[in-house]
Amino acid sequence: MKVISERLGNTPDMIYKVYGHVLKEMETESVSLFSNSLQVAAARTGAVH
Repeated sequence: MKVISERLGNTPDMIYKVYGHVLKEMETESVSLFSNSLQVAAARTGAVH
């Protein structure tokens, strides 16, 4: 975040204020995709959760 904000001439706080909603959506999607991949891997190996 620091490098991106420096390149854009902004502060990290400004980036979070402008793009925070997008970052949160991406975080939620990433967690969901990772969870699904773990379930698929467990199913393939016969592991139980």
